[in-house]
Amino acid sequence: MSLIPDYGDPSNPEVRAKYGYLESTVGLIGNSSLFAAKLVIGLLISSIALFGDSLNHLTDLGISLVLLFGFRLAKKEADKEHPFGHARAEGILSIVVATLVVAMGIAVLMASAQGLMAPMIRGSLTIAILVLVFALVKEAMARFAFAIASKIDSKALRADGWNHRFDAIISVVIAGGIYLSTLDAQLRIIDPVLGVVVAVFVMYTGFRLIKETGDELLGRTPSEDVLRAVREVASEVEGVEDAHDVLVHDYGTYKTMSLHVTVKESLTAGEAHDIASEVETAMKDKMNVESIVHIEPKQEAMDVKELERQIEEVISGYKEVLSSHNIRVEPHGRGGRIDMHILIDKHMNVEDAHKLVHDISSSISRRLPDHEANVHVEPCGGECKVCQEICSRGFEKEA
Repeated sequence: MSLIPDYGDPSNPEVRAKYGYLESTVGLIGNSSLFAAKLVIGLLISSIALFGDSLNHLTDLGISLVLLFGFRLAKKEADKEHPFGHARAEGILSIVVATLVVAMGIAVLMASAQGLMAPMIRGSLTIAILVLVFALVKEAMARFAFAIASKIDSKALRADGWNHRFDAIISVVIAGGIYLSTLDAQLRIIDPVLGVVVAVFVMYTGFRLIKETGDELLGRTPSEDVLRAVREVASEVEGVEDAHDVLVHDYGTYKTMSLHVTVKESLTAGEAHDIASEVETAMKDKMNVESIVHIEPKQEAMDVKELERQIEEVISGYKEVLSSHNIRVEPHGRGGRIDMHILIDKHMNVEDAHKLVHDISSSISRRLPDHEANVHVEPCGGECKVCQEICSRGFEKEA
């Protein structure tokens, strides 16, 4: 039986807020109890590390209050000033949580530095075991926070979960230090040393959480998993050739996306619009995201033989051309560059040859708008063995 109640659809801001309240309430109860217990024990046995850890739980109390307020704010509906709602307040509060964690680390570091001068810890095996029990409580709180964070996909609760887990690790380390201090008086120095290690570790965690949440608020490139899912959903729509240039804007429970899909350029505007609408509907149904789809035409590659056939048709309209050969096409832009050679009578003057080349190039460009033709002229007098037959027919045509 799950300890997490079923409040309904997590995408509903009201439901999401209920889960946030639940985790925050558990945090308030657990952290207040641990703060009081560790503060008293830390003062009684003069443990700098345990005293610093109690300050950690005092900070955790503030974190739970911040989360409680944050979920209350995040559930507010969209208004004129905030058309996408208030869900990003959760991200802002995650940074507040992480900042408090860093502040706690600094406080523990200062206390530990002072303890290095004259460690006064008076530990016992019983106290060490008790601190281990505190660690188990914190680990249970961490697992509870992670479970709710996964259920509602909350970065703030996931950050709080990691905070609980790090607290559990810290408690284990402190328990070890307390026990070692009972074995030899010289080992008492371990207590403030552990305090320094704990402080550095906690500050690193806080800065890492600030960076990760800041990246989310500033806008981060979608992960490969998201991009792959978008392409898969879009490709299921008939007529979509590809999906790219995906941008996702995350507002907590409300997400928007813009993407480009390529379709065959032969489609009509109406057909392309229908495809865009189908993709937008698919994104809403399968990924729960509002999307804006931009259509891009994808040129259909023309068969080489078909290209040559069309060029031959153009050339056949010019009786001055005896034959054509060495037709090559190189991709360029949406089309290509056509290089070709034509044979003409060697007696044709330069002016007429130049006009003929210009006319042929213009005709090919009209026939194949995305292609640029480069026509080379070769004079032929009928002596060439390879094309003698063709040239002879051409001369007969001229006669």
